Amino acid sequence: MFITRPVVSRLFQQTVRRYHAGEFKPPSMDELPVPNGSWQARHDAKQRHYNSVLAFGIAFTAFSLVVAKTSGLVYLNYSPPKSLD
Repeated sequence: MFITRPVVSRLFQQTVRRYHAGEFKPPSMDELPVPNGSWQARHDAKQRHYNSVLAFGIAFTAFSLVVAKTSGLVYLNYSPPKSLD
Protein backbone atom coordinates (compact mmCIF):
# COMPACT_ATOMS: atom_id res chain seq x y z
CA MET A 1 0.00 0.00 0.00
CA PHE A 2 2.72 2.47 0.97
CA ILE A 3 4.98 1.44 -1.91
CA THR A 4 2.39 2.31 -4.54
CA ARG A 5 1.92 5.87 -3.26
CA PRO A 6 5.31 7.17 -4.56
CA VAL A 7 4.83 5.34 -7.84
CA VAL A 8 1.36 6.78 -8.39
CA SER A 9 2.38 10.29 -7.36
CA ARG A 10 5.36 10.09 -9.72
CA LEU A 11 3.00 9.22 -12.61
CA PHE A 12 0.89 12.31 -12.01
CA GLN A 13 3.80 14.74 -11.87
CA GLN A 14 4.17 17.02 -14.84
CA THR A 15 7.37 16.39 -16.70
CA VAL A 16 9.28 19.21 -18.31
CA ARG A 17 11.21 18.54 -21.49
CA ARG A 18 14.18 20.68 -22.27
CA TYR A 19 15.14 20.67 -25.92
CA HIS A 20 17.88 23.23 -25.56
CA ALA A 21 21.26 23.04 -23.94
CA GLY A 22 22.67 25.79 -21.78
CA GLU A 23 21.33 29.31 -21.83
CA PHE A 24 18.08 29.82 -23.70
CA LYS A 25 17.75 33.07 -25.62
CA PRO A 26 14.18 33.90 -26.61
CA PRO A 27 13.72 34.67 -30.31
CA SER A 28 13.62 38.31 -31.36
CA MET A 29 12.34 40.27 -34.33
CA ASP A 30 15.91 40.56 -35.67
CA GLU A 31 15.92 36.83 -36.48
CA LEU A 32 12.94 37.05 -38.86
CA PRO A 33 13.63 36.98 -42.60
CA VAL A 34 13.64 40.30 -44.38
CA PRO A 35 11.18 40.49 -47.29
CA ASN A 36 12.64 41.25 -50.70
CA GLY A 37 11.22 41.55 -54.18
CA SER A 38 7.80 42.61 -55.27
CA TRP A 39 4.89 40.99 -53.45
CA GLN A 40 2.66 41.68 -56.45
CA ALA A 41 4.94 39.72 -58.81
CA ARG A 42 5.01 36.76 -56.40
CA HIS A 43 1.24 36.95 -55.93
CA ASP A 44 0.65 37.01 -59.69
CA ALA A 45 2.95 34.01 -60.21
CA LYS A 46 1.15 32.00 -57.52
CA GLN A 47 -2.26 32.92 -58.98
CA ARG A 48 -1.13 31.81 -62.47
CA HIS A 49 -0.08 28.47 -60.99
CA TYR A 50 -3.34 28.05 -59.05
CA ASN A 51 -5.42 28.96 -62.11
CA SER A 52 -3.53 26.45 -64.27
CA VAL A 53 -4.14 23.71 -61.68
CA LEU A 54 -7.84 24.66 -61.61
CA ALA A 55 -8.08 24.61 -65.42
CA PHE A 56 -6.35 21.22 -65.57
CA GLY A 57 -8.77 19.84 -62.95
CA ILE A 58 -11.82 21.08 -64.84
CA ALA A 59 -10.49 19.73 -68.16
CA PHE A 60 -9.64 16.35 -66.63
CA THR A 61 -13.09 16.07 -65.05
CA ALA A 62 -14.82 16.97 -68.33
CA PHE A 63 -12.66 14.49 -70.25
CA SER A 64 -13.40 11.74 -67.72
CA LEU A 65 -17.14 12.36 -67.93
CA VAL A 66 -17.08 12.31 -71.76
CA VAL A 67 -15.09 9.06 -71.83
CA ALA A 68 -17.38 7.43 -69.25
CA LYS A 69 -20.52 8.57 -71.11
CA THR A 70 -19.34 7.45 -74.56
CA SER A 71 -18.14 4.07 -73.27
CA GLY A 72 -21.60 3.30 -71.91
CA LEU A 73 -20.39 2.66 -68.38
CA VAL A 74 -22.63 5.33 -66.87
CA TYR A 75 -26.08 6.67 -67.55
CA LEU A 76 -26.39 10.26 -66.36
CA ASN A 77 -30.24 10.28 -66.16
CA TYR A 78 -30.84 13.35 -68.31
CA SER A 79 -34.39 12.21 -68.96
CA PRO A 80 -36.55 9.17 -68.28
CA PRO A 81 -35.52 6.05 -70.22
CA LYS A 82 -37.29 5.37 -73.55
CA SER A 83 -38.49 1.99 -72.39
CA LEU A 84 -38.75 0.25 -69.06
CA ASP A 85 -37.00 -2.89 -70.36
